Amino acid sequence: MAVGFEAKWDYFGDPNMKIIQTFLLFCILFPLSNIAQDYPQDWDTYVMSIKEHPVSIVVNLGLKEKAPISERPYLVILRTKYNDRDDNGFPGEGSRPELESMENELEEALTKTNGAIYAGRFTQRGIREFYFYALDTLDYLRPCNEVMKKYSDFPWLAKALYDKNWSNYFEVLFPPDTELEKIENRRMIKYLEGKGDDIRKSRNIEHLMFFKTQGNRKKFLETFTMPGFSVTEMPVEKTETEDFPFRLVMSREDKPEVVRMDAITLQMLQLCKQNNGRYQGWKTYVVK
Repeated sequence: MAVGFEAKWDYFGDPNMKIIQTFLLFCILFPLSNIAQDYPQDWDTYVMSIKEHPVSIVVNLGLKEKAPISERPYLVILRTKYNDRDDNGFPGEGSRPELESMENELEEALTKTNGAIYAGRFTQRGIREFYFYALDTLDYLRPCNEVMKKYSDFPWLAKALYDKNWSNYFEVLFPPDTELEKIENRRMIKYLEGKGDDIRKSRNIEHLMFFKTQGNRKKFLETFTMPGFSVTEMPVEKTETEDFPFRLVMSREDKPEVVRMDAITLQMLQLCKQNNGRYQGWKTYVVK
């Protein structure tokens, strides 16, 4: 992740580049802001360590369903610096409101002028970057200037590049498998608590996995060391038509607490990968 971030910043082109697309008439007939809003919205945040420094990333996970979006191959990144920061290098209480307003105004401005889709932001050590995928980069600095002149305490620069494969979205913003699993665990636990669940109480929790071959599944079970688990389902025949057709369900009495579930699922995730498998997730029932 760290290597990808540094490399992507070095590859920017001339900030004054202007690329005119052939679909300008289409943009006139259909407001750009409405087009951008048609894409999935599934926002979440995660924190990870890069080069021993904490990094906060906010990303629209829903864009993965569509990405790379062929009609938005141009990436605009606006980087700003903030002086008010906490011990981790994240914005302090004084700078947060302005950064939030800045974010909203940049999204509105670039969506309106360049048909941009806001993909997410990257924050570390007093620096925040906003990532937008746009129809074109025609005069993209103008809306950036119009917004940022309101925030004189935040030095900034903006650059654009051609990123038809959305590599910055996948390599910089989108969470790696381990972080994505933590997000899903957190969401599942929040859902249970929303139903009145007492997560301090143990109950049966099932974990679903798929493997490419029966041999892969067998090897997984031979190397699986967590105590107390039992095999609930292990059909001999293929149950799926995709690349991972051999199903495995394991279960154990557990408390659906964040730290506990992260420890279990990340170990299963890693062991599945080592044996040509895919960890699909877990399920349980509400206990009050």
